[in-house]
Amino acid sequence: MTTDSFDLEPTLNGSEPLPSPESDVASQLAHLIPAMWRTIRRVTRTATHLPANESQVTILRLLLLYGEQSPSELATALGVARPTLSNLLKDLVNQHLVVRRVPGHDHRAAMVSATEAGRAVLETFRRERADALRTALESLPDDEQAAIRASVVALRHLERHLETLIQEVTVQEATETTADIVALSA
Repeated sequence: MTTDSFDLEPTLNGSEPLPSPESDVASQLAHLIPAMWRTIRRVTRTATHLPANESQVTILRLLLLYGEQSPSELATALGVARPTLSNLLKDLVNQHLVVRRVPGHDHRAAMVSATEAGRAVLETFRRERADALRTALESLPDDEQAAIRASVVALRHLERHLETLIQEVTVQEATETTADIVALSA
């Protein structure tokens, strides 16, 4: 199987061409998953008044999943610089989707949490995303619906394995950093 054969037909959502069906599964999934996500977001964005920036949606998800967070924690989770995060938060605050709280007088200790409006926007998006997928799935032939249903468990296992890879890389980076520090101090 080839790993670099691409279908050069333009895609409807303007994304890069997808690998051809003869390409390996990893190449196909690496292109298909983000393309599907972009399409789902476009289908549901207008009805939910979802923030335009993907990082802002991720901020809402993180706040609803883990509760109140500091800007530093959010910046680290998103892999962005603090000034970038500040701009993202400013927009979310202006849209009344998150609130900043400063405990005491130390503005460096600000905490961010999702508002009820932020929760509602994300819940509406999730519901409409599921509805859009359900409608699209129902339009497929029965055998394709069954194949997709059967693949969900395997895709969850794949996601867990990818999470394990992230943990392994993080441990490796920490080990290399420690080794560098020891070498510098020697």
